Amino acid sequence: MTGSDKTKEAIKEPIHLGGVAIAIGLTAITKSPIPILSGVVLDAFYLSLIPKSNWYADRLAAKYDKKVLERREKLKLEIGPTLPQGVMVRFSRLESMRNQIGSQAFEGKKWFRDVLRKLDYLMEKFLMFASKQVQFQNYLKSVLEEASNASGQSGPSGSGINRPSIRRAEPNVDLDDAWISQTVGAIQLHYVTEIESIDALSQKDENPHNEAILEKRKDILNRRRQYVTQIGEILTNLNHQLLLMEDSFGLINDEIRVRSPEQLSVDIDDVIFRTDSLTKALQQVSPFEQMPLAPGGDKLYEVGQP
Repeated sequence: MTGSDKTKEAIKEPIHLGGVAIAIGLTAITKSPIPILSGVVLDAFYLSLIPKSNWYADRLAAKYDKKVLERREKLKLEIGPTLPQGVMVRFSRLESMRNQIGSQAFEGKKWFRDVLRKLDYLMEKFLMFASKQVQFQNYLKSVLEEASNASGQSGPSGSGINRPSIRRAEPNVDLDDAWISQTVGAIQLHYVTEIESIDALSQKDENPHNEAILEKRKDILNRRRQYVTQIGEILTNLNHQLLLMEDSFGLINDEIRVRSPEQLSVDIDDVIFRTDSLTKALQQVSPFEQMPLAPGGDKLYEVGQP
């Protein structure tokens, strides 16, 4: 936080606002300029001293950390019930490791506070990514159900093509790559078969109006196939990113006592970079309703913010 930001926060402090109100009130009551002039002097002294003090820096840091904790608890209440139990167990392990790391005897050191804030940031992202994981998984399930229902029907009359039977694959408690691959593959096969049926009809139907409609259907099916592929790739990335976060928390918990702050920072920053890159990809297909607080400041995080 910059010096000007600290000054703005100091201005909003209750003790400052209360002092200003008292000075104005006394001036109005006494009809004397002395209270307001005294208030101006005290105000200048306050703003020149307090924002630059270590005490106020610690106060702002404590307020920020409290805000982060409140946001995380709110996210848990909002998102937690929508996530599989296994995912929430994994998140509880992250919380436990975060608490273990926070209990180390580095209280008051700026580098340690930065490490904890970055971990807090990743914990919020874990919940948000897990929520997107469920959302995309449910989407693939619904499209698979649609394709499965269509596979029980024969192809269009005269096409000579029958839709293949589609076998559903149920995901494990913790979503795995095999389920994603099998599900996307089954849906892709359905779309390919539909497009082949349309091509067969186009060769037999010489009505130009029907041909335009069939071409439009092909275009829509190709776009749906591409979207399903994209969702499958992102879902796989989400799965690996969540695992990377968990591994990183464990590594930091293992090595925080023996590694230098610079080495720890490199490891965490790399995970945050990959997390933010995935966030950008997600924003293109499904924007987040809210974003977590930045790991090193007090403003709402924005994609691309350093």
